[in-house]
Amino acid sequence: KGPSTRLRHRRSQYDLWAISKACGNDVAMRLAHSHNTMEVAREKLRKYVFDRVNAHNVLIHLVRRRGQKLESMQLELDSLRSKPDATKQEMRQLQIIRQLENNIEKTMVKITTSQNIHLLYLDLLDYLKKVLAGYPTELDKLQNLVVDYCSELSDMTVMSQDAIMITDEVKKNTRQEEATFIAKRRAREDRLNQQKKLIDKIHTKETSEKYLPGRDLDFPSNLMNTETTRVKKRAPSVVDMEYQTKVTALVEKVKSTVQCSHIWDIAGRFLAQKNTEENLELQMDDCEGQRTQLEALMKKLELEQALLKFHHTPSSVSFKSIEKKMKNMLKEEETRLQLAHRNLTKSQQLLLTIQMGIDNLYVRLVGITLPATQEEAALPDIPDMYSKLAYCEGKLTYLADHMQMLSLTEEVINTEVRDTLESSTLKERYNTRISFEDLEDDMIETFQFADVDQSYVPSRDEIKKQGQQLIEGKLKGSKKKKK
Repeated sequence: KGPSTRLRHRRSQYDLWAISKACGNDVAMRLAHSHNTMEVAREKLRKYVFDRVNAHNVLIHLVRRRGQKLESMQLELDSLRSKPDATKQEMRQLQIIRQLENNIEKTMVKITTSQNIHLLYLDLLDYLKKVLAGYPTELDKLQNLVVDYCSELSDMTVMSQDAIMITDEVKKNTRQEEATFIAKRRAREDRLNQQKKLIDKIHTKETSEKYLPGRDLDFPSNLMNTETTRVKKRAPSVVDMEYQTKVTALVEKVKSTVQCSHIWDIAGRFLAQKNTEENLELQMDDCEGQRTQLEALMKKLELEQALLKFHHTPSSVSFKSIEKKMKNMLKEEETRLQLAHRNLTKSQQLLLTIQMGIDNLYVRLVGITLPATQEEAALPDIPDMYSKLAYCEGKLTYLADHMQMLSLTEEVINTEVRDTLESSTLKERYNTRISFEDLEDDMIETFQFADVDQSYVPSRDEIKKQGQQLIEGKLKGSKKKKK
């Protein structure tokens, strides 16, 4: 076991030494093959070398093929250069070929537009057929609605007649009640007036009797004489006694009705009753106004009830009005259909004009070549409107950018020319240019005119513009002279 392990160890050391010597300064390869034996490392290196040789052979083959292709292309270029220039006939033929290609493309565009129009026409026909198929059901519905409206109208006429009868009866009853109320009121007023007159008479009598004994008390010596004379003068008769009893009975009745203990309070009570009567009359007037308002509201509510019950307007009283409405609705629908047809034809015309414009733009922009950096929109075999629009958009954006670059370059050239002219004119001897930078304050101080608002003072920008216009005018004059 001892000598075999030694041999193995020596062999592994020899392998490491041989691998390190073979790899040289390539540390990565040395580390990759350090754990392998000599035979394994040799196989891997042989495989690596074989792969590199194969890659080298493939590259040599490709180089040879490209060299052959270059030689063939060079020969073709030499043959083309050696050929004479195209004759006039060939140029004409080429021009005819281009014209034919353009005509073919235009006809293709027209064919596609006609196909689109045909498809649109077919779609419209299908749509109109569907609409026409739906009309009979709508007409049946309308007919059923007319029948329902007729039945509802008959019911409404019956209801309206009943309502008219009821209103007439109510009016008669209210008139009778008003007449009875007015008659009762007049009778009550007559009674109150009669009672008032009687009470006034009694009050005057009582006041006279009240003040007469007071006078007798002032003169007590003549009391017996006056009483004897009064007795002698006023001999009570049966008629007077009956009248007096009637009057007293009436006064008692009045007191009991008015609920007064004294006779002189009856007039105040009557006045209070009169005031209450006037207040009651005012309240009655207010109630009458409220009753009229409530009657109008009741009529309105009845109409609304009829509307909610039959779902129909109160204005449509007869079948003729409904028929007129239905005819008007049909006319409106026909006008709407005609308007829709007009709008459709207008939109079709607009679509055709747009398509023709896009086609013309596409034909005009076909000859413009885009640079290699900008990708061109890929067109299908039969291009449609969207692809043509995308193609035209790419070309137009390229043209707009190109024009913008040209305008920028022109502006830069103009600014450079102006700067050179200004710098050259500054060095001239007879150039009397005034600088307004430092003399602004002096001008304000020295030139103080009386009417400053009316005087016009140009600004710096205006002075610069005038100077540029003068320079441009001189340049144009010098160019014309040179020509």
